Amino acid sequence: MPWILAAMLGCAGTGREADEAAPQQPRVPRADAEVTVPVSVADMRSDRDGSAPPADAFSGTADAARDLGAPPDGAPPRVDGTPAPEVDAAPMPDLDAAPMPDVDAAAPVHPALPWDDDPCATLDVGNDPFADLVARFSAADDAAPPTPGGLVVLGSSTVRRWEDAQRLLAAWDPLQRGLGGARLADLARWAEPLVVRHAPSGVLVFAGTNDIADGRTAQQTFDAFRCLVTRVDAAQPGTPVLFIGITPAPSRWGTWPAAADVNARIAELAEQHPSIFYVDTPSAFLETGSPPDPSLFVGDQLHLSDTGYALWGDLVRDAVEAHLPRAMSPLPPGPPPGTYLRVDLGPSNPEDGRLAPASDRFDIRWNAWPGARGGEQVLAGEALRGLVSTRGERTQVDVLIAGGFRTNGLRNGGLLAPDFAHLGTLAVPEATEDFFFTAGPDDPAGLTFSGLSPDATHTLRLFASRASNEERRTSRFIVYGGGPPSEATVLTTGPGIGVDGGDANVSELVVFMGLRPDARGRLHLDVRIDAGQFAYLNLLELEVEPAR
Repeated sequence: MPWILAAMLGCAGTGREADEAAPQQPRVPRADAEVTVPVSVADMRSDRDGSAPPADAFSGTADAARDLGAPPDGAPPRVDGTPAPEVDAAPMPDLDAAPMPDVDAAAPVHPALPWDDDPCATLDVGNDPFADLVARFSAADDAAPPTPGGLVVLGSSTVRRWEDAQRLLAAWDPLQRGLGGARLADLARWAEPLVVRHAPSGVLVFAGTNDIADGRTAQQTFDAFRCLVTRVDAAQPGTPVLFIGITPAPSRWGTWPAAADVNARIAELAEQHPSIFYVDTPSAFLETGSPPDPSLFVGDQLHLSDTGYALWGDLVRDAVEAHLPRAMSPLPPGPPPGTYLRVDLGPSNPEDGRLAPASDRFDIRWNAWPGARGGEQVLAGEALRGLVSTRGERTQVDVLIAGGFRTNGLRNGGLLAPDFAHLGTLAVPEATEDFFFTAGPDDPAGLTFSGLSPDATHTLRLFASRASNEERRTSRFIVYGGGPPSEATVLTTGPGIGVDGGDANVSELVVFMGLRPDARGRLHLDVRIDAGQFAYLNLLELEVEPAR
């Protein structure tokens, strides 16, 4: 079973977020998840005998806790400043050297699509409201292309807010492309940069409700779907396209007949072609009532609640399992034991935050989230790819946004002067002075690490803080991987909560130990509001634990 350590370490600042929303109810992990035990840095320094902790508690020794810093070899000291032990870095295998299997050069023959007209001829997106957002995704894809051949998960805000997509669909290497407010017409308009360029093994689509709400007819909405399929099939014939039925939302119950008409047309189309599939989620929602049970939706009665996503997500995953083969691309070997990866999370516009330096005052290398501005959303599907270790070695580990965050920092409570006595070598102002945060369901707040070895265990260290005397705020973190989920909380904000008497956490980390990734080499982190109006995450460190 993994160990979880809540180590006393932390952050501070001043200000207030502009976006405020009711807190989310945390998801309850399995009852057998480990409990957290607070351990201070001083305790970690005092006990150096290296003895093993008892089975039901963590002793707090620095040796047993692993190094709270970077690895050796001219590399920086541990968080507590003591030298780290020698760890030999295993050579990374040459993936390019692997022989390619023989394949038949003849392309398979796929049946033609079951229509003769050009459904794209009448496509109308008006003033093209998503051009800037598509350009943002495209620029990121140009700079660091995702691995081709995964499952593109495409749609409107239901996809953008689907924080569990990376976890539930991990076996198909999902790539989220959710555009809040998007219509099927918009997705068809931008099929090339959103879908085609990624050479997907399949496309999972949820959209259409915004077309109907925009005053478009069922026929126009159906034609937009056919246009999307036409463009995907023209570039890559036979690519499976799974359409998730439009949800019968209470707030749009008046337009449900038109939405149901679209669903029926696409379901009938799916009977006519082997690459088109209809995913019947609406029936399960209608079994709860007409309109469906309000508990399946958040306060606007349009977007899904955690309960709604649990119902919807399981149905979608079952459909993907039934119609698409699992990903066959080879996994990277993962970084060798003793590797440490640090990530600075927050905005980088000068008024709100700064990127952590490539090499800090401790000679530790950082990865920093690029391009975000204070108050701006970081979207599901965006990623920081090819993380660099604290020793400067390039890895194949990526950090993906599974559920969006907002960002803030210098003007809103960031910790400007972190203390080495509290945070050790994590006391880097550029990393502590800004943060990602969630204010509720529109920022579902999740991260996924990919490119890890499923056979290795990992330690994940998280620092979260924001100064404010308005209320006490607690962030909850839940980690999913190849074993049972683990969870921990940290008090980030409130009058006098800091060990320095201030209004922010300046001396506490949350540390999860013994984490094993899922079968596709992924770890998934949920960030939840446990108490108060917001939850925060300023920085993280992932360690590949030494082999046992």
